[in-house]
This record gives sequence, C-alpha cells and structure tokens, in this order.
Amino acid sequence: MKNQKAEFRKVCFDMSRHNRYLYSKKIGDILYKAAKPYKNILLFIPLKNEADIYFVLKRLRREKKNIFVPLVEGDSFKMVKYSLPLKKKKFSILEPHNKNAALEKIDLAIVPVVGIDSDFKRVGFGKGMYDRFFARLPYKPKIIFLQLRPCVSFHKVTDSHDITADEYISFNIRRKNDGNMGYSRFFFIRSRGVFYRQKDG
Repeated sequence: MKNQKAEFRKVCFDMSRHNRYLYSKKIGDILYKAAKPYKNILLFIPLKNEADIYFVLKRLRREKKNIFVPLVEGDSFKMVKYSLPLKKKKFSILEPHNKNAALEKIDLAIVPVVGIDSDFKRVGFGKGMYDRFFARLPYKPKIIFLQLRPCVSFHKVTDSHDITADEYISFNIRRKNDGNMGYSRFFFIRSRGVFYRQKDG
C-alpha cells in the first residue's frame, strides 16, 4: 500500500503547471461559501503549490470568525490563533508569531491534500501531522479537503490511519462524501482534473 501511495503522490506532484491565481480565486469563492456558516475554523497557511486562500482567511476574520492555523510541534501540530507576522519554520511552513495553543473547540477544519482516493481518504505530504492531530482530537469537527487541482485515485491507496473528509473542494469541484465517489472519465475531463489508475500487474 505504501508503494501505491508514493506512486500516486508522485503522479499528483508531476501534474502539468497550472494558473494558481485563477484556480485559487475560483476555489476561494467555493471555500468561502462552505466556511461562512461556521464560527471557529481551522485553516492553513498555504505553500506555493497549494491554493492561495489568504483572501478567504482575511474575509472570514473581518466577519469576526475565529481563525486558527497549525503550529508544528513534535510529530504533529497544535492549533493557534492566526496572527501576524508570519515566520518560516519547519518544512518551509509559514507560522504565526503566536505560540499559545487554542482552547476553543473548532467547528470546521480545512485540510490541504496532495490527492484523495476511492475511500475519500487523504494523501498528504507524507509527514502524518494531520493524521496524528485528528487522531488525538477528542471530538470530530466537519472536515473539508482542499486542493488546487483535482487528483483522485479510482483505487484505494491510503492506509487505515489516513483521515477522511466530509467534503472535497478543488478547481470547479465541490463534492460531498456520500459514500459513493461516482467519478467517471467524463467528470475528470469536464473538471480539468486527472484521474489515476494502478498499472496492471
């Protein structure tokens, strides 16, 4: 399973170049509508190959939402309130100056993904930080996976400990986890996505 996941991760990383500004704007509009009903929201500070969601983060803050972001700690991370300035830390992740763990209970978590598989499970960067974070969380908030350009495997490539989302948002896509992926070749062509199929043998 690990080899399949690594191969799939590479497929997603090797996808053709994309217009990050255009994709992020459309994704951000979808994300804002999805996040608006919630008060306490875990977001993330995007890397260069992820959707630029800064404008969504700022808009939600103006609406008095409580915004939290990950702060790497040990083999996982803790939630802290989003604040400026941001500093580059471990794994080139930007983090806020605030180091105090948040005590609030989040209603919604927006989680970046490299891809997802047929079980609606997350393929990430391979560090396992989100898996450990949610495994240790004593409650389950709504989880939305976010990806700049869709990369979905028709096959199971994840492990039992990989987290599952309630929804998946990518360019021109908002898909609920209803237990039936139902993805077709036409779906991926229409959405400008890429599907992945295991090699025979």
